[in-house]
Amino acid sequence: MDAIICDISAWEYWRTPPALRNVEIPVDIARAKKPDGLGLEWLSEIPRLNIRPFDASIRERLLTDLKGVTKPVHIMLPESTRYSSDFIVAHRVPRDLPSSCVVDLGNNLGVLSPSYLLVKAPRKTDPIALALAMFEACGIYAVSPTNERMAFAFDLLRREGGLKENGPLNPDVKICEYYDADGKRTSFLDSEGEQLPWSICLPSGKMTSNLWKRPPLTSLEQLTEFSASLQGKASNRTVSRALSLALDGSASPLESKIALFLTADMRFGGEGWPKPQLNQRINFDTAALKLAYQGHCIVDQLYPSTMGVVEVNGEGFHSDDLTFKKETGRTAALESMGYSVVSFTYDQVSDLEKYDSLIEQRAEALGLKLANRTASFLDRRNALHGKLFPASK
Repeated sequence: MDAIICDISAWEYWRTPPALRNVEIPVDIARAKKPDGLGLEWLSEIPRLNIRPFDASIRERLLTDLKGVTKPVHIMLPESTRYSSDFIVAHRVPRDLPSSCVVDLGNNLGVLSPSYLLVKAPRKTDPIALALAMFEACGIYAVSPTNERMAFAFDLLRREGGLKENGPLNPDVKICEYYDADGKRTSFLDSEGEQLPWSICLPSGKMTSNLWKRPPLTSLEQLTEFSASLQGKASNRTVSRALSLALDGSASPLESKIALFLTADMRFGGEGWPKPQLNQRINFDTAALKLAYQGHCIVDQLYPSTMGVVEVNGEGFHSDDLTFKKETGRTAALESMGYSVVSFTYDQVSDLEKYDSLIEQRAEALGLKLANRTASFLDRRNALHGKLFPASK
């Protein structure tokens, strides 16, 4: 193909929910002034008769499948036609770019695969930021881009009933777990062998969100194998560090940050806890069934060696009393089966004073040890915390 979306633009594409990609924004609405339209000035200008083909194509697709991508779009172009414009930031196509790392989007346009984006990240990239991107790509969530085009597409689907039960934003089969009760990776396929669709996560009382559940884009195994295949060509220490920090199976940004903070090696400032299974199903036994009001639960972090469970409590999703009973009853059910259950909230972890006041008790309950609180460790720990929770500073 002639052009390949790359860099941050490719990452924005992979974060865009398919249901929103598929919405076509009429040009007249995009061009009209607010509040009747989106007021996109770059569409108000009549394109030149000699507009370059790549510019014309990107200009059109910014209202369709590229609506989650920020303008100008980062694109790899053939050497003979490489240029930059209001719509395009040109990049060189690597000579050793595997064809398997490019996904065809049609009409001579492709996009770099998530695995390639992560493993070929620039060396100057912060390993913590890269690890969090790996958590997302290898997990079951996406944080969708936010812009006026995306907001219009979302509102259009909502007006058409997309937020109703089993609508395009809320399919009848939703992704809840990464590992099954045997600790094996879920297939993420429906009964007909099709990949499960994306679904939006709506906190109670809200009608919009940029957090979505979806099948994983890649896995740590795939990233590790791909990285190993590149050794000898251009070993990247940043990527190696990020791979050592990331985990499969996270279901939200907060879960990713807490998992990284607890399990990162002490040289990074983490507690150095063993790697848990994220979002694993636990089937309840007969006695636990009477306490849980359900046959199983999905735990955020499972430490099999100590039967420890960490629950991450973010924004509430409890829409009724029955849901609340299920959520509270499951802790008692897990404890009846011999599990030790502790929880963390954003407020407890983002505030280091609060974290320090409770982490010793949490570790003891889980049967895990804390890192030795030396002065040098605390300096590293505080630096790691600042990268994970910068808004709390």
